[in-house]
Amino acid sequence: MTSSSVVLRQTAVGCAILAAASAVVVSLAGHPILGVGFGAGLLVGSLNGYLIDGLLSRGAPFVAASLARIVFFSSLVLMAAVVLRNNAWAVALGIGVAQLVMMGVSIRRGLKR
Repeated sequence: MTSSSVVLRQTAVGCAILAAASAVVVSLAGHPILGVGFGAGLLVGSLNGYLIDGLLSRGAPFVAASLARIVFFSSLVLMAAVVLRNNAWAVALGIGVAQLVMMGVSIRRGLKR
């Protein structure tokens, strides 16, 4: 198993655990829509690494792959804005936190070497 696939898998698992926990905790605090939005953002954001890996392995230029991901995630946040209205920021926040999770997993893996 390659190092990048381990990082991607651990990121997805970590984000799934955080998504479930945040949905429960925030729902219990009386804001279920925020919990679901944040959890959805975490789950979608955890796909970022898989997207870049897939695009680059198919020979896509890095700039084009990055632009495609920005368009994809921005479109998801815009769709969330239509559905969730004032609570769409939770989805964007979840996507951002997923990137922090991936960074943390990568740093942790790098320090183990």
